[in-house]
Amino acid sequence: MKNLKVKLAAIALVLGAGSALASAHHAFATRKWGKDASTGIYTEVTGLSSPSGYRCQNSSNVCTEEYPTDVDPNNQANDSHPGIAQPSNTVLGTFLQ
Repeated sequence: MKNLKVKLAAIALVLGAGSALASAHHAFATRKWGKDASTGIYTEVTGLSSPSGYRCQNSSNVCTEEYPTDVDPNNQANDSHPGIAQPSNTVLGTFLQ
């Protein structure tokens, strides 16, 4: 009987750990890009903070957008991401660096 309890406890432990790993949410890595409204050119600002690295001045323009790490918004036709990617997060404003 004691052996059965140990086996059941081990099975419960394995099932619990497996279900915890299966339900864990994995966030996809992204890069943040600032968009120059006058040229349409994106500048990578991943890791920089506003206002020390860049600023978004109030306007209806796109200031920053986040894309998956394999996307280059300046050249989506030739980057390693299949197809045309849409930004996962957009902040409005005029991008100033």
